[in-house]
Amino acid sequence: MNELKSVAKLNEAFANRKNQLYAEKDEGKKVFGLFCTFVPVELIHASGSIPVGLCGGKDSTIPSAEEDLPRNLCPLIKSSYGFKKDKACPYFEAADIVIGETTCDGKKKMFEKMEEMVKMHVMHLPHFRDESSRKLWVEEVIKFKELIEEFTGNKITEEKLTEAIALENKERELFYKIYELRANDPTPITGKDALSCFQKSFLLNIHDRIEILTELVAELEERVAKGEGYTGKRILIAGCPMTAGNTKMVDIVEELGAVVVGEETCTGTRKFENFVEGNTIEDIANRYFNITCAVAYKNDRRIERIKELVEEQKVDGVVYYTLQFCHDFNVEGVLIEDALKEAGIPIIRVETDYSESDKEQIKTRLEAFIEMI
Repeated sequence: MNELKSVAKLNEAFANRKNQLYAEKDEGKKVFGLFCTFVPVELIHASGSIPVGLCGGKDSTIPSAEEDLPRNLCPLIKSSYGFKKDKACPYFEAADIVIGETTCDGKKKMFEKMEEMVKMHVMHLPHFRDESSRKLWVEEVIKFKELIEEFTGNKITEEKLTEAIALENKERELFYKIYELRANDPTPITGKDALSCFQKSFLLNIHDRIEILTELVAELEERVAKGEGYTGKRILIAGCPMTAGNTKMVDIVEELGAVVVGEETCTGTRKFENFVEGNTIEDIANRYFNITCAVAYKNDRRIERIKELVEEQKVDGVVYYTLQFCHDFNVEGVLIEDALKEAGIPIIRVETDYSESDKEQIKTRLEAFIEMI
């Protein structure tokens, strides 16, 4: 099947992003480096600044990180730290400030060490989902707004905030549409290409992203109209983020002849689900507070959302993917496995890291799972 022109355009934009980013810095714009989908990027856009995702999806920088950090720590955390320590990520080096968040203990403590290398601001994310926690999160978002204004010297006006919200909501709308199109059988895009779009969207300029995603939607609609696409056992990958550079699970699944039709991850549905409903700081905070991450206590909504995705994407089986030592997602995986089995939904849990050492073992397990479903 012919390559999607929009994906090629995305790859070209990604290749040119470093130069574009530094040109924007030369114009006086501040760059905010981000790790997580919980950071409200609308506020950064509204200040005339640039939000950009940070590197953390390869094992090449882990040995350097392990000189300072424990070996039995999540590979994403070690990889991120190593990229900064080795000065190996242009986005890290461009960042005037890095925004962290208390999504897990490992990241929280790593930020204390990273603070020796780069200016940081850490947002406190409440792990309960009750009203008092929501109010605490609103206060954190207000503090973040005040920090941005002080750091950049730019006032976040109501007009600029409204524009920024509209931009981010437009991108979310496009991602929703892509998911609707992926629900078709045959599905019009491989999981690997779809994941690439999600991963690289963390790094590109928002206007470039919207332009490319709009073109992608049009191409996928054309394929669906012609009945073109990819068939095989339909897999939903749920669990940990698959940061740029980390395509291991999708690669293995699709090498086995199955097709990934959805990702319940931070580089999937958690990135775009739910719109900002309104134009206030509280409206923005509420949208991010509702992200269904494993960090939340009593996370029943996430379990229900996975069941909904199984139905929406016409999924044959769920691969629950956990990075080693990611305790939040790993323990919650037990609860999700129980719930999905009770609902009659096939599921397999896979724990791994960024190395290739266990690839054949995982391939053997997934091959048996795919044959079984």
